[in-house]
Amino acid sequence: MTTIACFGTGFQRGIAHGEGARGKVRAALARWEEATLGALPDAPSIADYSARFLASTGLWDTAQRLCPDLADEVRGIAQGAGLPEAVVVAYNLMDEQWWYDFDGGQTASAAEPGCSLMALQGAGQTVIAQNMDLPEFMDGSQVILHLGEPDMPETLLLSAAGLIGLTGMNRDGVAICVNTLLMLRHQPRALPVAFMLRRALAERSAQGALGVLRALPHASGQHYAVADRAGVTGLECSALGAAVVFQGQGRLLHTNHPLASTDTDSRALEMLIARGRVADSTNRLAHMAALGPQGADGIKAMLTDPATPLCMVADSTCRSQTFGSVLFELGDTPQGQIRLGLPNRNAWQTLAFTA
Repeated sequence: MTTIACFGTGFQRGIAHGEGARGKVRAALARWEEATLGALPDAPSIADYSARFLASTGLWDTAQRLCPDLADEVRGIAQGAGLPEAVVVAYNLMDEQWWYDFDGGQTASAAEPGCSLMALQGAGQTVIAQNMDLPEFMDGSQVILHLGEPDMPETLLLSAAGLIGLTGMNRDGVAICVNTLLMLRHQPRALPVAFMLRRALAERSAQGALGVLRALPHASGQHYAVADRAGVTGLECSALGAAVVFQGQGRLLHTNHPLASTDTDSRALEMLIARGRVADSTNRLAHMAALGPQGADGIKAMLTDPATPLCMVADSTCRSQTFGSVLFELGDTPQGQIRLGLPNRNAWQTLAFTA
């Protein structure tokens, strides 16, 4: 498990990330370039593709305006890894690239979202966990980011080398897990998912994180599950705003189709239905509901059982697979566990804050 300590200002955190994982960052972006452009006739360079992506949307402009410290962190990653800034910025727009390529008529081979999420609250603590399923080419780039600065809580995140974060928790006992909802409407001049996640996790309370998610404009359809020891709230976010799926104590289950929001993009929904992704999402949700996991050990066993549909393996019909699993226990002292890659590869390991 590669853990990168990234403390200080946004730019200092980015430099630490880019320099500390330079080989992994450069390898990850090379694989992303091949996955994005390798099958296209007369493909542009990744630099030209990235420049066009940023110029034709307002995503980077919005990120710089609303989250200047995180924009500096991305710049630091690029400088530390010795890569062009625009390319690293575009790589951090993962969820946004899926709809950008689809809108442009490019076959979005990576637009096969997974992620199965569950949360249980009871006995003075909340357990929230998920399998993070991502395009197959990202396997091998897994890192843990250990972040902090004077104005933000110490934070631990599962990420891919070069990305500012995928899912995580902070020392004040706030955790956020996510599911892509590609069929919800997007807006190209709003805040990208990675920046939204990090901005919300910088809050010291679940209510503060939820306030961020409700107040800021969303570039992509995404479900955010925000948890603390008192309970969990699920928000399905889109161009229209945030729709509440669940709030309070009890059990929250979610995969990759909306349960509350009706702000759908008909073309994207048709594509996902045709490719079997909606049926797959419905199947995974039904599987979790039928098993009804109890406690952290039950959740871990369910998430990492390769015989279940919750563990995705890339094949000829789907190019995504399980990137890793996380579990956060939010009680008197927040604790985290993580398992990287496919379930038969690695054991669960502990995420530890500074002593």
